[in-house]
Amino acid sequence: MKKQFCIVAVTLSLVSCQQKNSGHFVINGKIQHGSAGKILLEELPYDGKPPVVVDSATMNEKGEFELKTEAKQENLYVLVVENGPQLYAVNDNAKVTVNYDLANYRHPSFQNSPASSDLYQFVNDYISKDSVVRASYIKIDSLSKINPADSSISLLKQSGTQQVNTLNEYIKQFITTSNSPAGVYFAINMAINSMSKTGIKELADIAAKRFKDHKGIISLQQQINLMAAQAASQERVQYALLNQPAPDLQMKDVNGQPVTISQFKGKYLLVDFWASWCGPCRQENPNVVDAFNKYKDKNFTILGVSLDNDKASWIEAIKKDGLNWNHMSDLKQWESAAVSAYKLEGIPFNVLLDTSGKIIANNLRGPALEKKLAEVLR
Repeated sequence: MKKQFCIVAVTLSLVSCQQKNSGHFVINGKIQHGSAGKILLEELPYDGKPPVVVDSATMNEKGEFELKTEAKQENLYVLVVENGPQLYAVNDNAKVTVNYDLANYRHPSFQNSPASSDLYQFVNDYISKDSVVRASYIKIDSLSKINPADSSISLLKQSGTQQVNTLNEYIKQFITTSNSPAGVYFAINMAINSMSKTGIKELADIAAKRFKDHKGIISLQQQINLMAAQAASQERVQYALLNQPAPDLQMKDVNGQPVTISQFKGKYLLVDFWASWCGPCRQENPNVVDAFNKYKDKNFTILGVSLDNDKASWIEAIKKDGLNWNHMSDLKQWESAAVSAYKLEGIPFNVLLDTSGKIIANNLRGPALEKKLAEVLR
């Protein structure tokens, strides 16, 4: 149950329900404006685990390569170029040819892979629309700091809401029309950033009806339904530790130094339970970063408590996601002391402590986190 609470979330990554080949997949092509070096083919699992290397090769001086693997269904793959960006492809046919120009890597040219071409079109359109949304909310935030009573803020918020709706409608259109289950899977995960839980569940149900034989889509639907049920249950039952003193924990930070929860008394503290392998945690991290940057100068800080068991992956995720606050872990995953102490049923999960160390809120996700912080950090 605990592990199932985390659905995969792909970082900028990605009428057949069946792949159009019998399991063999070959991708070849050419990398332009890159140096001859190693190239890896990684498969992105549908269970939230890290990418798996399935083949590797060395590009020749012209940047040409060929990679092979076996696949029982349509999957999303990552081409990892030495000293270059990650590139993406879908195995919607047994043999795919691609031409990547690293000087313009967001616009590759595919042969025999409509799903890969459509995926990149979706990604580029998503980035464009999402950038408009982010720009609006940055402007709202800036105006709110200068003059909270500015009447134009209300109009900007209405515009921002409409922009989010436009983005969500585009995602929904892609999910209901794309013939690629791998692309649809990717789009549903992107929807987590902007859609309500109800909206995401609706999209997962639509995808499951369209791709009844795709194990990844069916697994995603099951996990989203499980999350929805757990969320509903948590809303009905008050968190047992709410309004209680937070249990103290001592673990080591990334440098091996001891850290305790109690050492942060005197500040409002968000104890954020997460892990590098947890897709929804990684999706939620940008919201947590925004909240930290907005309130870090108002007697507020964050302590990340990781349920990792691999130190290198933990540290890498901290750096990659820009989590510039204190962290600790006993590297015991679900055997961590944090699980029983804070009655964790799944992650991501957090608790907000007041200056005395009492838990005053829990499970603050997305806008709910900033709303609560705005309330207590006046």
